[in-house]
Amino acid sequence: MAYQSDSEDDLFVHSMSLKKAQALINNPRSHQVITLASCGKKVGVCEVGDPEGYPVLWLTGNMGPAMSILLYHNLAKRHHIRLISVDRPGYNDSDDIYSRCGVPDLFEFADMINELTLILKMWQFGMATFSLGAVYGLAYSLSFTERIKGPIFTISPWVSTSTPGHLLYYKGIAKFAPNFLIRTTLSTLPHMSNFFNMWSTLGSSAPSRISTHSRSQSSTSSSQSSTSSQSSTSTSSSSSSSSSSTIDDEQLTLSVENMMSTISPGRSYIHKKIYQNGLWNLQNRTGAHIDAMVALEKVDWGYKYEDTTHPIQAFVGEQDDNVPLQAWTYMNDKMNNLKLNVVKDGGHYLLYRMDFMEELFTTIETTVKS
Repeated sequence: MAYQSDSEDDLFVHSMSLKKAQALINNPRSHQVITLASCGKKVGVCEVGDPEGYPVLWLTGNMGPAMSILLYHNLAKRHHIRLISVDRPGYNDSDDIYSRCGVPDLFEFADMINELTLILKMWQFGMATFSLGAVYGLAYSLSFTERIKGPIFTISPWVSTSTPGHLLYYKGIAKFAPNFLIRTTLSTLPHMSNFFNMWSTLGSSAPSRISTHSRSQSSTSSSQSSTSSQSSTSTSSSSSSSSSSTIDDEQLTLSVENMMSTISPGRSYIHKKIYQNGLWNLQNRTGAHIDAMVALEKVDWGYKYEDTTHPIQAFVGEQDDNVPLQAWTYMNDKMNNLKLNVVKDGGHYLLYRMDFMEELFTTIETTVKS
């Protein structure tokens, strides 16, 4: 059943006033800094939705600041979810918490999250991740599975570059690129290209439903729910990728401003702030570089996805040009705890498709309340 909004400021219909967007960004909940008792290090936290709702931890992708969840404030509030995201080490106000400075350790990150969530009085919580956030989230599940309520919801989850079906582009960078080149080769070109691609699903004010195909290892049959989907073609994605690689800073700024005009003032304002913050972190902080080291396995993850046992629901776009569906089709045969949902016509940035996010939050609400 398609969701019908009763509020003109509902993010699901891509409408939000500039005044409410500014108030949301300036709200103290949106930019908290928590000090860890164990080490005295600081962690940046953003919190939206229902303050009294069930807590759900959101782990963002590479170059994704915690403030990216501001887009889902109304959505989380309507579903009675207290949505929390953290700036990983090296982003914004978050210190480098690793024992070897600048060298990420996924299980040290898990310990940090465990302490942080206790400080925030999140005794048990749901978990959702986007892209690279899956690598961090699944590591956490290996150490503290009892604290996660329900399955881990992974959206466009990253997977090891050694996985059959992964892009040769990433395989090549992972194998040959030295660390000092990772910052530009991974964090700039691919992400700026895909940043443009997401706007094809942001411009329309009318929500559309999507179809998913779910598969698990224990079943050879597929279940399908039919809905109408927003139009998105792989042709436009590839042309956007090729053109963006030659864009200079001035053209990039102009392109972003042009694209901002296609959505409501409030939502445009939040997107622009997220984009500006991502670029600022890329230029001034170490977080994106640290994340890239994790993505390309320049540091040992310390585990494989096949080692995990906590239930996982993965949502992968049929036309994902960052983490191809073929890679997750392969992983689906290797993991006993995985339910793979294929999003028809979806790309990598499913989190900007508000029709998809509406269905996801509905599922999360049902799960955490059961």
